Amino acid sequence: MLIASLVAPACGLPLRLTRPRPVLRHVRPSETQAIAEGFISARTRADLLVAEAYRQLEMQTEKQFAALTDPQGLYRFAVVGTSATTPYSDAGELAASVLSSRTLEVTTSAADRAHPLLGGEVGGAYCRFRAVHDLVGHVATGYGFDRDGEYSAWLLQRSFYTGLARWAAATELHGEISALWITHTFPEHKAVLLDPHLLRRRLSASAPR
Repeated sequence: MLIASLVAPACGLPLRLTRPRPVLRHVRPSETQAIAEGFISARTRADLLVAEAYRQLEMQTEKQFAALTDPQGLYRFAVVGTSATTPYSDAGELAASVLSSRTLEVTTSAADRAHPLLGGEVGGAYCRFRAVHDLVGHVATGYGFDRDGEYSAWLLQRSFYTGLARWAAATELHGEISALWITHTFPEHKAVLLDPHLLRRRLSASAPR
């Protein structure tokens, strides 16, 4: 995994390679509404498929996190937990702070909301998932915390997951955040798998801005 915009300057590689930044994708409000309703109406399920999807999500996220935080690696980020609900006021502050200090602050779900399957302790599975999202989905791309920025971050990040992990990532990065935009309230975390037909329709309808 090489994300040029995150590479530590000390590594001797340029911060920007020839590959352009990902294009910002526009999501229609009706699409956000449909995904949000699917997430809101779902209930956490303790079945084997959901458990396996989240197990794969945790394992694949761990590999990404390890690459991003390896002190001898290309990226060399440190991740620390914080009790602040919003450690950064916006995505611009997030990117500027992280790229200058090589340190990311992540709100743990214990300080936020407990996740049914991803542990919320400092340095735990959910903390690492949040860290990867912030680094890959926002710092590396410049995407904002707005509706289109979060949607674009999910479209980018889904390419870093495979199999059932990608399905679980859609719940976390698309379903839950869509619910936030519709309700203007942070929803409770859920361990669910969204309707794949609904997800495919939303993907096929997305368009670059």
